[in-house]
Amino acid sequence: MPSKTVCLSLLTCLALAAPGAVVAAEISTLFTTPQERQIINSNRYKTDEPKPVEPEPEEVTIELQIQPTMMEEVAVSYDVSGITLSSDGPHTVWINNMAYLDGGQLDDNSRVKVMAGKDIRVRITTPDGKHHFAASGETLDVIYLAPLEN
Repeated sequence: MPSKTVCLSLLTCLALAAPGAVVAAEISTLFTTPQERQIINSNRYKTDEPKPVEPEPEEVTIELQIQPTMMEEVAVSYDVSGITLSSDGPHTVWINNMAYLDGGQLDDNSRVKVMAGKDIRVRITTPDGKHHFAASGETLDVIYLAPLEN
């Protein structure tokens, strides 16, 4: 009787192992050799259609004529006749008998800034970026370069 049981067990094992053998054979086809993998990788992004040949863009040259900026020398006299400091508003400066608020702009595009501190002074920044300082009652004679208007 033991031989029948052993035979039956063997047959059962073989029957169960046979479908696994088929699955193992199918799985083995998924793996490739290094040479096959190299061929697959080299062909991965290739297409059967040839790439269209794009014409090379023509070089376009644009000649810009740069004209030098003509500068003129401007001579201005600033007569600082008064400075008023305010605690709740902007300070006021009188230059050439005209009142200008702190941070204001003069007729020639110069900027005015009141320097309140130990010495109360006015800073006038000319259009060329230079700073000139004066106290109340002083006159500044300034020469600066400005672009010449056409």
